[in-house]
Amino acid sequence: MLMLALLLAFPAVSPRGAIAAAHPLAAEAGASMLRRGGNAVDAAVAAAFALSVVEPVSSGLGGGGFALVYTARDRQVHVLDFREVGPLAARPDMYVQNGQARQDFANAGPLSVAVPSAVKGYAELARRFGKKPLAQLVSPAEQIALRGFQVNVQFVQVAEHRLDCLAADPEAARIFLRKGEDGEYEPKQPGDKLIQPDLARTLHAIGERGPEAFYRGRVARSIVDSLATRGGIVGLDDLARVQVRERRPLESTYRGHRIVTMPLPSSGGFIVSALLNVLEREQPRAGGYRPERFLHAMIETEKRLYAVRQRLGDPAFNPGVEDRVRQMIGKDFAGDLWRQIGEQATPAAELVVHPEHGTTHVSAIDEEGNAVALSTTVNDAFGACIVAKGAGFLLNDEMDDFAVAPGVPNAYGVMGDVENAPGPGKVPLSSMAPTFVFGPDGDLLLAIGSSGGASIPTSVVQAIVHIVDDGMAVDRAIGQSRFHHNLFPDVVRVEPSGLEAATVRALEQRGHKLQFGGEPFQEHGPGFFDTLWGKACGVQVDPDTRWRMAACDPRNDGGGAIP
Repeated sequence: MLMLALLLAFPAVSPRGAIAAAHPLAAEAGASMLRRGGNAVDAAVAAAFALSVVEPVSSGLGGGGFALVYTARDRQVHVLDFREVGPLAARPDMYVQNGQARQDFANAGPLSVAVPSAVKGYAELARRFGKKPLAQLVSPAEQIALRGFQVNVQFVQVAEHRLDCLAADPEAARIFLRKGEDGEYEPKQPGDKLIQPDLARTLHAIGERGPEAFYRGRVARSIVDSLATRGGIVGLDDLARVQVRERRPLESTYRGHRIVTMPLPSSGGFIVSALLNVLEREQPRAGGYRPERFLHAMIETEKRLYAVRQRLGDPAFNPGVEDRVRQMIGKDFAGDLWRQIGEQATPAAELVVHPEHGTTHVSAIDEEGNAVALSTTVNDAFGACIVAKGAGFLLNDEMDDFAVAPGVPNAYGVMGDVENAPGPGKVPLSSMAPTFVFGPDGDLLLAIGSSGGASIPTSVVQAIVHIVDDGMAVDRAIGQSRFHHNLFPDVVRVEPSGLEAATVRALEQRGHKLQFGGEPFQEHGPGFFDTLWGKACGVQVDPDTRWRMAACDPRNDGGGAIP
């Protein structure tokens, strides 16, 4: 099945630019901007707005995200953080009730909603780096919302998994579900059309009036009122205070390639950089393709990095953590980690750092060489399962990315501590990892990112390894089977048929416990493996022809598009 998907997942190639997005209609929306003389930022913003219509499972106006922008004229990388923040009424103990941590309060419902920032981020990207007016960038999304589109199998499967959550909110049920013969709500079926006139109206207002149409007035009141009636704490003051933060990227190297990625409050960029630094000390082809020693080193490093992740958080609330992370993406720290890796697996319990978590991605590049890697999310599938009444968009459940209590895992099985406790104006730790790779000649080679919760950085790393070490094009690199370990549970999660039998036996002899797709973990339930691997999307520049190549994950229905 994977081989068939690979054969069908042809990349989009052009010398004049390319864009990869997690849904074909979004990729086409971005490509239409390139055809009209827009640049890579215009394409990425148009695609992001379109994803808010066609991929409510993963992203939307009620979410937030990160973006890397490469401006070819001055060869600079800019980092914009428009991640959601904790409401002013948020408190570190807000999910502890009668002495018990209530992770379910952070997974869905009114208390799970952080202050949405996506619209402000998209508008700021367009204002600072784009060429087209915001109304043009929003227009494709508005038209798709009005005309509707046919939902696919994956939409239906995820809706089935979140059926009770969606059905609990009248607006969400009305838009994303359908009434069955018994009068009860049920998931839409593949081919059913999803038309969203309320969302189209909101998008039109944003195009006409800018982000103020979202953060003040009718839409803002709808957000606040829809949550307040259920006990939510996001207020009008929260929405009025939304800001886009500019940050300094993390930079490292991998076998002569410059790696530029997202800094805190993303833990994903740190894991990408540190993991590649350790793998640089291994031989990627010692004994053949994907030798088991190389995989063993990758697994052991992942465990150690996810142990370190537990003590990270918003740098604005954790003095010194930025400097600590920049030290940990250095070669000396990588050497220390590498020397800890023996020939046998280290139990995860020995790596715990004791005290003293639906996402989507867009990659775009234009003819001039400007590039964007943009990751955006509402966190879990369909976010908080709450739609702002009359506005048509889902609100995020991003509060789940805070640590509801020390040592309590979030929806993706990753844990945190007091550094990532909820707080007013605080940015929750993220796994998103939009990343640029520059070739040994200094020219941009790759813009990439992925969805998949905690598996995002490991998915990005494995694609980079396949491109740099194995000489693969971006479509093949993204399509290779993946594995992942994020400390707990202490198992290596592997795609179905993802490793050869001999490799599996060799890793098991080293003490690794492998669990293959199709065997969902009890704590996550059916459907967990369907979303674990996410949707990686990347654009690559061929160093010889300078052609731009765009591809998205063959596991899902994303794709590339060209002018």
